[in-house]
Amino acid sequence: MMCPASSLLRNAVAAALFLACSVGLPLCAQAAPAAQGPKVVVISLDAFAAASLHEPELPAPTLQALMRRGAYAVAMQPINPTITWPNHTAMVTGDDASLHHVLVNGLIVNQRAATPPRIEMWVPKSRLVAVPTVYDAAHQAGLTTAQVDWVAIEDAAGIDWPFAERPDPDGAIEQDLLRQGVITHDQLVHFGEPSQAWRDRMYTRAAIDIIRQHHPDLLLLHLLALDSIEHETGFGNDSGRNTIAFLDDRVKEVVDAVRAAGDFDRTTFIIVSDHGQRSVHQLLHPNVLLKQAGLQAASATQPSYSIVDGGYALIYQRHATAASTAALKSLFAGKPGIRSVLTPAEAAKSGWPTPAQSDQAPDLLLYATDGYAFREGDTGDYVTATKEVGDHGYPNSDPLMQGIFIAAGFGIRPKGEIPAFLNVDIAPTIAQLLHVSLGTIQGKPLTDILESPVGVAK
Repeated sequence: MMCPASSLLRNAVAAALFLACSVGLPLCAQAAPAAQGPKVVVISLDAFAAASLHEPELPAPTLQALMRRGAYAVAMQPINPTITWPNHTAMVTGDDASLHHVLVNGLIVNQRAATPPRIEMWVPKSRLVAVPTVYDAAHQAGLTTAQVDWVAIEDAAGIDWPFAERPDPDGAIEQDLLRQGVITHDQLVHFGEPSQAWRDRMYTRAAIDIIRQHHPDLLLLHLLALDSIEHETGFGNDSGRNTIAFLDDRVKEVVDAVRAAGDFDRTTFIIVSDHGQRSVHQLLHPNVLLKQAGLQAASATQPSYSIVDGGYALIYQRHATAASTAALKSLFAGKPGIRSVLTPAEAAKSGWPTPAQSDQAPDLLLYATDGYAFREGDTGDYVTATKEVGDHGYPNSDPLMQGIFIAAGFGIRPKGEIPAFLNVDIAPTIAQLLHVSLGTIQGKPLTDILESPVGVAK
């Protein structure tokens, strides 16, 4: 259903003012709108910490212009675990991991077996995500959907125009970029070899092509350069700030493309991140302790293995019992670098599923303390030193794990700074802007920043 005329006029005027002030191009440069419905562009800047956004001299003029003309949060709290795939899934489902069941960057397989588990990344979204998404709802409502480098979205039926993290050289958008000379076939085939900054440029060009050619009602774009450089160098340095400047330029390119496509006055821009980052100087190897305890021997009756991801580790044990879980807990409790050791019932209090709810859930959850991160490896020392690197995965209460939120454009009130909120509120906010229904979910729309009314759900 369309918005009332008075609301549409207010939003059109606000969008035009934003165009004139922040993009700096004449209003007459706009093309005629290609469609009359509202549109939402979500740009995720991976690992962009709330602490970074509030630096007074941050080189991010595009983001700062959006902040001045819309709404931005003190912080946006991620779900547990504070890594990429679970939080991107939370932002498009409105549910935390206790319901969507994404606990790592992929699907955990072979857990609770006699041999080590592993993570499979390229599995269909239908196998990975246990609840509906906002792009599914938009697609079912007849809207056009697109994604560029989003995650947990492989082979998603609800996406009309994809450009995946691993591009398909025969894909429609990939073929467009080939014809335009933006990329070569060889670069598509070996897409993972160049730098992350180069890939982010290509992801941005793919998003621009989709905007120009297909005018999506919902576009999801994910850029990773900041996460990549902070993993290499740690948090809070000029390498990260320089990368933020690079990403700010990518955001401007997308805003300019929406303007050039004639869709600016009906588009909401939402800029988010999935988590923050903290610096690490010591590495922990939980499989070393499990192996030393005889729990990975061929003769072990309850073999146990860890899956690690920075600030947390998942321990899986074959035929786990209350007694064996208690023994596992005593193996790790009090060891150097361990912040906490949680049973499934204890972890469930902070949004983790239990093994009874999902086979992805661990039999024991470990969190690393500040300055430490978990790594693979079952030989050598349990604790090893490292040069300063960056990581995440720490509890979502950690101030450095907090992400960013900025919204501006159609349907958004110029509220300025708003209090911190949970990232599960992103999906229902998108749904309300697009006038679609997500059903019963944990998140709630951010009604305080929305023009009232923005529309009625279909």
